[in-house]
Amino acid sequence: MSSSLKLLGEIRQSSERRPFEVLKLAEPLLNKGSITQAGDEVWLVYEQVFLAAVDEGQIDVAKAVLEILHNRFGEESQRVKRLYGLVSEATGHPEDAKKLYDDMLEKDATNVLANKRLIALLKLQGQYVQAIQELVSYLDTHGNDFEAWLELTHLYLDQHLYSQAAFCIEEVILQQPANHYFHLCYAEISYAMGNLDVALKEYLRVVELSTDNVRGFYGVKLTADRILDITSSRGSGKSKGPSHLKVENAPQKAMLERLSQLATERLLAIYSGSSDAMKKTLEEWLKL
Repeated sequence: MSSSLKLLGEIRQSSERRPFEVLKLAEPLLNKGSITQAGDEVWLVYEQVFLAAVDEGQIDVAKAVLEILHNRFGEESQRVKRLYGLVSEATGHPEDAKKLYDDMLEKDATNVLANKRLIALLKLQGQYVQAIQELVSYLDTHGNDFEAWLELTHLYLDQHLYSQAAFCIEEVILQQPANHYFHLCYAEISYAMGNLDVALKEYLRVVELSTDNVRGFYGVKLTADRILDITSSRGSGKSKGPSHLKVENAPQKAMLERLSQLATERLLAIYSGSSDAMKKTLEEWLKL
């Protein structure tokens, strides 16, 4: 197997698209016919090249590769049909693509590829409510698809439905507990909802998993100071902020002050090598 085919295989295994690089590697293989050296994986390589060509807008290349796949697998192949749908999308014919995906789902309602393309198409057309409905229906039978839960999280956020988004990101975290980005997303949603105690807990989880995460430390500082401000005002009988802000399960005052100080120290350390202007901006935000 050639080095180009090996590199293409590595790109596939990493789940990366990298279309420009894929096409550059594949062009001599296609011209010389040496793509067949891929053996049993040759059809995966053809599909990889097709997707890269669509991404790069090289529709003629995509159609040529699609014809090869069509001749090999026939017009009844669900995987090939999906590729025809992608061509329709790329050439500005979304209704043709939608009809194709609907037909695929009519024959097999559990078709993952068609489901996901239909949802992506609805989102692209700005039909967010329908996209949410389709994604909820999809998750009824594919509840272990954390990427679908994450997509639903973002769709709910686009509609400012924070409680629904929080539920979805919780499902993501159950399946991917060690990914700091998902905890950060949950922290920011919780803060927006006024669940400050939950937000602080999740920001702390972020900096535990990613020790120099700037957004995480900003979140710890911001949330700890906000809770201190609220609890201090409520303790003195003064109202401070909306009553829906939840701080009941937050740490005690001494711990909050320590967390705020630690976050300040870490942020100053992270930005220690930055320009004077950047450090001045940080210090002003930290009120130093």
